[in-house]
Parts: sequence; C-alpha cells; structure tokens
Amino acid sequence: MSVNGPDTGGAGAGRGTIRESDAGVAMIFVVSGMLVLALMLTAVLAYAIPSQDFSRRTQDHSGAITAAQAGVDDYLSRLNRDDAYARTVDCSNRALKGRTTTANTCGWTTATAADWLPVDVRDTTNAAGYFHYSVDGSKQDAEGTVRVTSTGRVNGVYRTIEVAVGKGGSTDYLYYTDFESMDPALSGTTRTECGANGSSSAKYHWQGRSGCTEIQFAAGDVLDGRLFTNDSVLSVGGRFSSGIESADPGCQGVVAGTPSTWNRCLRSGSTFAASGSTATFGQAPSYANPVYLPDNSAMFRELPGCHYHGATRVIFNSNATMTVWSKDSAVAGLVLAVASPTGGTPNCGTGTALASSGGATVPVASDMVIYVDGAPASVPRRQCYADSIGGPSNEQLPLGTFAASTRTTPTAGNQSYTYDIQMARPEKYCGEGNVYVQGVVKGRVTIAAAQSVVVAGDLVLAGGPNGNDMVGLVATNTVEVMHPRLVTVNSQQQCSWWSCSSWQWGDPRDEGEAGAGRYDAEGTWPTRVADPATGANNPSTGLQIAASIQTLQHSFLVQSWADGPGKGVLRVNGSIAQRWRGPASTTNGSGYDKDYLYDARLKDAAPPFFPRWANSQWALKYSGEIKTPSYVKTT
Repeated sequence: MSVNGPDTGGAGAGRGTIRESDAGVAMIFVVSGMLVLALMLTAVLAYAIPSQDFSRRTQDHSGAITAAQAGVDDYLSRLNRDDAYARTVDCSNRALKGRTTTANTCGWTTATAADWLPVDVRDTTNAAGYFHYSVDGSKQDAEGTVRVTSTGRVNGVYRTIEVAVGKGGSTDYLYYTDFESMDPALSGTTRTECGANGSSSAKYHWQGRSGCTEIQFAAGDVLDGRLFTNDSVLSVGGRFSSGIESADPGCQGVVAGTPSTWNRCLRSGSTFAASGSTATFGQAPSYANPVYLPDNSAMFRELPGCHYHGATRVIFNSNATMTVWSKDSAVAGLVLAVASPTGGTPNCGTGTALASSGGATVPVASDMVIYVDGAPASVPRRQCYADSIGGPSNEQLPLGTFAASTRTTPTAGNQSYTYDIQMARPEKYCGEGNVYVQGVVKGRVTIAAAQSVVVAGDLVLAGGPNGNDMVGLVATNTVEVMHPRLVTVNSQQQCSWWSCSSWQWGDPRDEGEAGAGRYDAEGTWPTRVADPATGANNPSTGLQIAASIQTLQHSFLVQSWADGPGKGVLRVNGSIAQRWRGPASTTNGSGYDKDYLYDARLKDAAPPFFPRWANSQWALKYSGEIKTPSYVKTT
C-alpha cells in the first residue's frame, strides 16, 4: 500500500508554486519594511523641520550683528561729514529716535519708542536688516571719543554692540615726527629743504634733502611703543620694541616674516640687528600714509578752562589743586576762567593772587585746559627779571640776579649780575605765552602755550600709570626740559693811555651749570618729586614726564643739550609728537638718555581737547557685544 499522495505532474511541475504557509511569512516582511520606511520618513521630517528653523535663526542671528555694525558705519559716515554731529541731536535721523535723557528739540523723551532704519533701503520687509542706535558724546572733548550703542534687528532677532569711535591722533603712537632732521630754529640752517622757510617747503630725507642737521637714535635709546614718522629714521643702536611706521617708500620693501628685510625701513648709515637681545625691532616695521599735525594752538583760546597770560608758572599738588603764578594775568579786563558747556566755570584765581609771591592755589581745571597766551600789547616784551615768574621760596624763576636796576649803565667797578641764557631768547621774554610746569597731577588736564611749555621738574600722576589722571602738553613752538646754564656779566671800562670811558656792561662770560661751581646757590634743576606709583624718584637720576606731548611747529628738546654733564634718564610715560626732531643729548655724554614708554590708556582716550591729526577721519577704536536693552525691542 502506498502512503504517498498522488503525483500531479512531472519532476519539476511544483517548483513555481507557493505553498499557503510561505505566503504568510512574506506578507509579514512586506508590512515590516513599509513600517521601517515610514518611521525613517517620520524621523527625517521631524529632524528637517527644526533644522530648517535652526538654520533660519542662525541666519537671523548673524544678520542682526551685521545690521548693528551697519548702524555704526552709518553714524561714522555722518560724523565724517560733520565733525560736530555728536554735539546735537539730529531730529531727522530715524535711527537716533528713541528713549533719551539728552536735551533736544525733537520732543524725544524717556518714553519715546525706538525707531529703525533699514540696512538696505530697497528691502523693508520684516525679514530684512534694520538698525537703531543711541549716542553718548559727553566724552568727545574730555577723551576724544564718542560712544555709540547700535542694535541690529532681523526677523525679530536682536543683537547689540557698544563701540567707541574717535579721530586718529598722535596719542595713537608713542612717538611721532613730521621731520627727523633738527628743528631749523635750533640748527640755524639757511637751506629751504631743511626748513629755513617753514615746513611746507622742507623735504623729507627720502625725497633727497642734504646739508641738514640729522638727529639719530643712539645706543641706550629705547622706545617701548609704536613710532610713526613721515620721514626716514636714522638709528645707530636705538631699539624699537613695537616697530615703526613710516611714509618712507623704502618701507614698502619690508617682508613682515623676514626680519633680514626690516632694515629697509631705516635710512643708510643706520645699524641693524635682526635678532637677539639687541634686536633693532621688536616687531616688523611697515609703510603707512603720511599724517600731519595742526599748525598752531589758537584753538585753545576758545576752549573751557583757565586762561593765563604772559610768563606763567604752574606747580601741581597731589590733592587735586595747583598753585599758579602769572603776574601779567593781573591786567584789568582779562577773562581768566572760561566756562564749560557741561562742567561749570573753573576757579582760576584772581589777578591779585596770581601776581602775589605765594601765587593762587586753585582746583585743577579737570577735563578742561590750562592755556597760556601772550599778554596784552600794553605789557612790554623784555627779558624777565630774576624771580619775577615766581615759585616757592628758594625755587623762584628765572634764576640769577638780573634785575630792573641792572638794565641801566653800571656806575662803578666790581658790579655784576647773572642770568640763565635761555631767558635772553626773545621768545622767552616776559609778556610772551610761556608756561613752566611741574608737580603731581590729580585730574585730567591739557596745558597749552602760545609759545612754549617748559618742564621745570618731574611731572607725575597722583594715581600712577593705571589711574584716571591724564596730562597733555601742547605748544605752538617747543616743549622743553629745563636745563639752566648761567652766565655772569661784569662792569668794565675801556681805557686808553690818557683816559677811560664810562662804565659799561661787558659780554657774558663764565657759563656754568646751575647748582654747580660759582652757580651752586641756584640749586639743581629740574627739581625732583617722588613718583606716587613707586614712592621714590623715578628714574633715580634724571626726569619723568608722565604726559602726552605735542609741539605743533617746532620740537621737544632739552635746553642746552650739548653742555654740562650727563643728566641721567629722560623718561616720558605717554606720547611724543613733534614737527621736527629736538635734541636730548650728544654723543659726548651730555644731556639725557631717552626712555620713552607708551601709556596704553591712550589707545582708548586722550587728554582733554588734545589736537588730532589735521587729516584724520572718525573711525572705530574698540567695540564689544552687550545685552540688548529691553526697551529697544519693538517687535
């Protein structure tokens, strides 16, 4: 008996058939595959939707900061069209409209909603970029900066930056010169290319001048800050920690990454060390377009602060006061105190006090200026008599014994008088606008002179180099380090074999150092005062000037730089700008070694009303992002 079922076909008849049990399994696989695909599609869609939103928000986030920067650029363009734009509120500028406490004629108050300007005037959709800004111009005069807070808005996303904008000036550098040759007023040159007929017809060294007295940086000269010159630098051992910028076309050949090329920014005859402890440059020098100083200090006549006349002496005290002697300021009718639009009227002393032996002790005119102009024409221009400029007992200026009585003809032998040779120069005559400064300054002030500023002793800051105190020294002619050299004039007769002439004053003779030899009683100058930052004289031998210096027509120099013994170190902690080079020493050891240090605070601020470049533009100084104020968010 067979137990097998019937055969329904040939050997291969059943290979293409599906049994009922196999069909069920296949259906499970199909359904499972469709389910997996559905889950994957759902996941992709779930990821894509927020990713698209994230991408949109990232784009808006980036666009908002770009719009904020566009606001800064917009404000800068307005400032560069109108230098006084920050001093008033422009009611027609929609980007400015908003919450404000600044007095204005627009009707804007602390309740005014922020208005906006589009980045692109052709696109004013909600997804486009807009900006709104507010401005604080209160530090424009005191620090030379305007603060702008600019908010960008894109599609409901806000970002805000706060920036300071300012005009470039000499305080951007430790050291600036227009010409690297000696001041023609000092060299006595008659050559036009050397400045005999003024700076406008003088030549730079790279333009081919010759026959001028050239001043070099010498071994021992260290400049710790950026240097700029429109001329070519001559250096024999000098070191420049932060490099130099020069308008000398030779600097265009410098390759920053190849130190062996850096000497292309030095003139022929310079020494150069590419590396090591005596390396000439701490970083690569570079070419830059020329920049120029204004040509006089007349602007200071209109600025707020204390205005004095004729030879004036100012000694700063560490308690935020200053003692001032200014005899010519006692002339009737002179206005001594000029009010600030925001800071009130300073106390500058009375004419009676200023002319007294004790001087006038008054508060420092902080955030203002001290300006010394020439005395009225009614005041005679003549050599100042001894002690007539004033000062503390035993430190009165000028030095010597020259007096009104010695201006007349002597009456006998053995008569004599002495005087400081600097005071015989016509530009130092009484009646001219010269100021003699020293002391410990507490406050922010710029001292300017129609003629010269003479530093008679250490000029240091009460709060030290990192405090809030700041000083500017601006002179139309020169800023000078006092180095008195005295001479003696004796009575004499001219005699023949039969008679003698009447008594006359002879020629000056016996020139010598104040505080030494026959002039020992005159004391040692400049006078020293301890630096509050160290509690000691700093430097131990020499002089410190913690100030930004600017000489608009001439130079920064040491009086009688070629005479007498070495004076030690001249430390300037601030900045120096001069039309021409002024000498501080000679190779025979006289004068001072230079130690010039840049005050890093000058990157962000300047002394009050300090002159900027004559060809400068408003530009960004620094910026940072801040939290957007809630009242700005209007959508």
